[in-house]
Amino acid sequence: MFIFQIKRFFLLLFFIPITMYSQTSLPFDVGEYSSFNVSFGGIKVGTAELHIKRQIKTGNTSAFHIVGKGRTAPFFDLFFKVRDVYETYLDTSKIRPLKFVRDINEGGFKKQQEYSFSHKEGLVFWEDTSHLIYSNSQDMLSALFYARTFNKDSLTQKKSFFVPIFMDEENYVLEILYLNNEQLKTRFGTINCMVFRPKMQEGRVFQDGEKMKIWISDDKNNLLVKVETQIWAGTIKATLEKYEKIKHPLSISK
Repeated sequence: MFIFQIKRFFLLLFFIPITMYSQTSLPFDVGEYSSFNVSFGGIKVGTAELHIKRQIKTGNTSAFHIVGKGRTAPFFDLFFKVRDVYETYLDTSKIRPLKFVRDINEGGFKKQQEYSFSHKEGLVFWEDTSHLIYSNSQDMLSALFYARTFNKDSLTQKKSFFVPIFMDEENYVLEILYLNNEQLKTRFGTINCMVFRPKMQEGRVFQDGEKMKIWISDDKNNLLVKVETQIWAGTIKATLEKYEKIKHPLSISK
């Protein structure tokens, strides 16, 4: 059961959208890199990273090529080895995915997916199949970067926001609750953060009994700083370990 929760946490780490609003100037750019230490009860169980690798042309559309990776630590490889890679090609203007690639190896279970999005048609394509999608649907990785473009003036504490997602051949809408602001102590210093909670949805990614919280820097970067989820055995945390080439200086107080 514990190994299953670790596996799901890696999935959730790349699936943490916040709200639906956009800014004229994006808070991220090519080269941005962040890595996270994933721990349970103070023990390191794995790492995760996010990297905006390059900007390319897909047809006539400019896109960010973004890669997310998750892996278990060497000791936990003995019990349940995780090597997950997620890639999204994100329209730099409309902040929605053009293509999504998922290549996972979880305890010997391997799965590869590739989705091509046609937002004009309202369809997503894979293999010989197509499926209707919601307007401006995100994939599980693009959702994070889409969320980072929110307009802070539109946020109200204790209010929920909604993001359309297409994942595992299914449409749904994730509800996110803006909780409060918090001074979060990190290895870099104290960072003022906005705190959010995805509302649990039975039969979806989140299940009853779990509580997940997300910390985003309250500055021009809207950078992911921490993720925490409570399970029956304790708390799993992903904390920012390293960051490079962020667009603006991170607002830190010592």
